Amino acid sequence: MRVYVTGADGGLGTALCEALRTNPATAEWPVFGVSITDFDIGDSTAVRDSIDSFWPDVVLHLAAIAVVADCEADPAAALRVNVAGVRNVADACRRRGSRLVFISTDYVFDGEQPPPGGYRETDVPNPLSIYGLTKLAGERIASTVGDHLVVRTSWLFGGSDERTDDVLASVRQAQRAERTSLVCDQFSRPTYTVDLADAIVHLLTRDEVVAGTLHVANEGSASRYEIGLHAVRAFDPGLLLGSAPEQVGFDECSFVGARPRISTLNTDRLAGLGYSLPEWRDGINRFCARLRSPEPAGSAHRTLGD
Repeated sequence: MRVYVTGADGGLGTALCEALRTNPATAEWPVFGVSITDFDIGDSTAVRDSIDSFWPDVVLHLAAIAVVADCEADPAAALRVNVAGVRNVADACRRRGSRLVFISTDYVFDGEQPPPGGYRETDVPNPLSIYGLTKLAGERIASTVGDHLVVRTSWLFGGSDERTDDVLASVRQAQRAERTSLVCDQFSRPTYTVDLADAIVHLLTRDEVVAGTLHVANEGSASRYEIGLHAVRAFDPGLLLGSAPEQVGFDECSFVGARPRISTLNTDRLAGLGYSLPEWRDGINRFCARLRSPEPAGSAHRTLGD
């Protein structure tokens, strides 16, 4: 199977390319990753020409503006990347008969009255922010491609950007002895990019195609405060002596862009497929172990013959 990955240099993209390379079931698959340094995802001609040249069986579309505040500050950019970009990729997939896997977010829900057990795939979205609105629009566009798969996930960690990674930010801030305040009453399911990447590879290698919308996240719900506290403790408990995070209430925060208070996803459909992700603390422990002993990152770009 020929796999094309957008956003290949991001936290999830890097983990996904590595998972495809190391999993025995996919190790021989030709994989080609692209990022913003290659072309603008909002450029329909560039997207079409790039996908046409590789002729993939499946396109994993990860590229997005994922910082809520950035989307609020520049709605035009959010629309270009998170909406027009998906349209360009979807058009190219239909042109080449490629399957599309689109990564979405728990922020398509408003968190006002979360159902017991978390939001299911069939629950009606109601995004509060421009980010959530553009990702929901992306879902609708992706659904126009046959056998599409929309993977909703939440609160990703495991990358190299503190702005989008609560775990990394908490560890680095503690190392710098910065005093931090973390929200103690906003909840979702923290998800390790490595575990999500492994889940996506599993879904791609199933005999039966999994289509539609699927929630994929690590087990267990947590607040931003619980995540940060556990991350610092897992990385180096001694750091808590001088820079333990402080708790702050959701209503006390002046967010740029509204966010859901409780956006926990229900993953029963994934469990019904015989797959589940580890508990979130386990993911943080493994990521912090990696931070303590960093290894050279592999290239996210692979072509036929690699």
